Amino acid sequence: MKIRPTLKEMLIAFIVLLLSLSVFVILLVWTREIERENRMEDLRIALRETLDAGGERAVLEMAGIPVSDIHYSYEDIPLFAGDRGTWKLSEEERKGIALYSKCAPSVVKVSSASGGSSVEDGAGVILSADGFIVTNNHVIGTGDRFTVGFFDGSECEAELVGRDPVSDLAVIKVSREGLSAIETGSMHSVSVGENVYAIGHPYGYDWSLSRGVISGLGRRIRGRDGNTVIPGMIQTDALINPGNSGGPLLTSDGRMAGMISSIYSESGKGEGIAFAIPAETVLSVSGSIISAGTVERGWLDLLAIELNPVIAEYASLPVDKGVLISETVPGGMSASAGLMGGSVATQYGQSLIYIGGDVIVALDGSRIEGYDDYFSFFFNTRPGDKVDVTVLRNGEEMTIEDVVLIKQDEGNIRWIAR
Repeated sequence: MKIRPTLKEMLIAFIVLLLSLSVFVILLVWTREIERENRMEDLRIALRETLDAGGERAVLEMAGIPVSDIHYSYEDIPLFAGDRGTWKLSEEERKGIALYSKCAPSVVKVSSASGGSSVEDGAGVILSADGFIVTNNHVIGTGDRFTVGFFDGSECEAELVGRDPVSDLAVIKVSREGLSAIETGSMHSVSVGENVYAIGHPYGYDWSLSRGVISGLGRRIRGRDGNTVIPGMIQTDALINPGNSGGPLLTSDGRMAGMISSIYSESGKGEGIAFAIPAETVLSVSGSIISAGTVERGWLDLLAIELNPVIAEYASLPVDKGVLISETVPGGMSASAGLMGGSVATQYGQSLIYIGGDVIVALDGSRIEGYDDYFSFFFNTRPGDKVDVTVLRNGEEMTIEDVVLIKQDEGNIRWIAR
């Protein structure tokens, strides 16, 4: 005869079964959690090895995330920075961020003062780690005390090494070591339409970044005194305002292609046309200033007149472009070489000039049509250089060879009337 379990026995069996199932579930969950932790640890190790071997990009690629447009230019940008990954930024944005991080420490603020008053504030560029800084001559102005502010917030006094009013460049020196020198490029490696960046202090907003394109190359720009001409200037539409002068114009790889020098403006404010002195000129001029304290250029020792249709008609000349020789210096280099001045005195405005002399139409084969051509030719010459001067004499062209140049200075620059 079978004995049926009592209700109490059934209840005990049920509780035992329930406890057994609970223990089994707990053990199962615990085991799976241990397995998950082990897998996560293995994954962490694999991710770390992948990150060490291939960087953040390799991690994303391993996860199947499309990262074909991630671009590192010349300096790494943290991929996981802030609230969003930088892969969400455009390539141009990433370049701008990296460029500013790299180049801003190489830009300084230059303050010039005379007596107790400020003359001008502008930017400057660190040329060397031992403290040579180049800026615009007009930023230095007539000041006799100079203060340089650095990107880290520190300041120090600077001394003037030398200046070159013709190119509108000046070099100052601070007593510091380990500065972050700018990297320089070449205007010959840039093209119209290429993106460029400027860093400066427009209207006192220090270390501001602006972006634009190269709008033109090889521009000739008159100096602030109206007598000088800077050839080979870079034109840009990057937003430039007072305070940007002396700052770098940078290509997207973080190299200085030129130094901001002037803006074209009819209102006195930035209007989308600015000009930069080519890096080659900046380096050449600053190198001469650092080594010799000055820059020496060649010049013809003669008094010349820029031709125009009025003078050409009055002097019965067959051309109305070129440079008319009014006078030569007696016993000078030009006269000794055979260049001839005029002989007929004529009132020209408030000046007395002489007509009938040679008309310079070319220098070393480069055509000379007016003052800009004439002045630009001498920009890269030196005293003692010899040039071939092609002139129009008695209606015919002839070339006077090996005319020796004298030293150009602020006085003889004015030996040409326009």
